[in-house]
Amino acid sequence: MRAEDLLQTHTLWHRDAVHLRLAGELDLATVPLLHAAAATAMSTRPRHLHLDLTDLTFCDQTGLHALHQLTHQAHQAHIHLHLTGTHPRLHRTLTQQHTPPTPPTPTTQRY
Repeated sequence: MRAEDLLQTHTLWHRDAVHLRLAGELDLATVPLLHAAAATAMSTRPRHLHLDLTDLTFCDQTGLHALHQLTHQAHQAHIHLHLTGTHPRLHRTLTQQHTPPTPPTPTTQRY
């Protein structure tokens, strides 16, 4: 199965905003499609990028990483990224603060 069969991207330009809708699965096989669609959308230097995830049916760790990368890229380009249609669990995952793990406490082993 081709990546295009697993994830469809739909882009609509309107004034100073771009609307990018994802439909399907966002994973290792389909992340390049997101990267390509986002690069095209941001190449026009819009003020706003609306990323609609209403029809996203699956997102693995690679997809999450790609969404975080897109957030960083939009910030660097001074583009306001708006996530819409995000499933509550995905929204929590994307917006929670990640704190570095606490290092393990050293233990002394006795022999």
